[in-house]
Amino acid sequence: NRQLQKSESLGRMAGAIAHHFNNQLGAVMGNLELALLELPKGTRAQENVTKAMKASSTAAQMSGLMLTYLGQSFDKREPLDISEACRLNLPVLQGVMPENIVLKTDLATPGPTVNTNTKHIQQVLTNLVTNAQEAIGKNRGIIDLSVKTVSLTQIPVAQRFPLEWQPEGNAYACLEVTDTGCGIADSDIEKLFDPFYSSKFTGRGMGLAAVIGIVRVHGGVVTVESRIGRGSTFRVFLPLVEQEVALQS
Repeated sequence: NRQLQKSESLGRMAGAIAHHFNNQLGAVMGNLELALLELPKGTRAQENVTKAMKASSTAAQMSGLMLTYLGQSFDKREPLDISEACRLNLPVLQGVMPENIVLKTDLATPGPTVNTNTKHIQQVLTNLVTNAQEAIGKNRGIIDLSVKTVSLTQIPVAQRFPLEWQPEGNAYACLEVTDTGCGIADSDIEKLFDPFYSSKFTGRGMGLAAVIGIVRVHGGVVTVESRIGRGSTFRVFLPLVEQEVALQS
């Protein structure tokens, strides 16, 4: 429809600006590095240039996150076991998990294989678990993480994001994160993946925007189910590398 075409056009324009911004930042950071080599250590000038480099680096990260949200990330991808990628990240997640929250896992072995990279999967997982953790807050709660293979017919029809998603194949990896937190109002669910939307949770906003961007790059979809006071379930569906083999098994 017209609104979707307008959104896609704005996305292309924002992506072009972000790419240009990144290129200019690269030049700025390169020249700052050269300047540092010629400045005496401990001087005011050296401190100022160091601060400028840190600010430029932060700006570059934000620009990169916007490109990810727009589905314009060009990181190298290869067949990857989703369960194994999640296992590699579990020590980090459990290390920052507060004592009032229990993290439970159910990861298929072997896991479904998707054409992706470890960084993307771990970024999706970290953002979803952080979101679940903040939804629980200081209450006692449980976060369930699971990975499995599903068919297209098993993907919920309601609350699918991005809205323009079209299925690619019939077999999908499903990465699911469920929490026993505060829940999300129906009127807020469609705003969760907006990079400019903010709520009382820091994990939402740019964090979930990065999730939707990574999913978009992979031709996948995210679904959300939630009830106020009961918790939420986020499911990420990504098309498998071997469609026929997956369906036969």
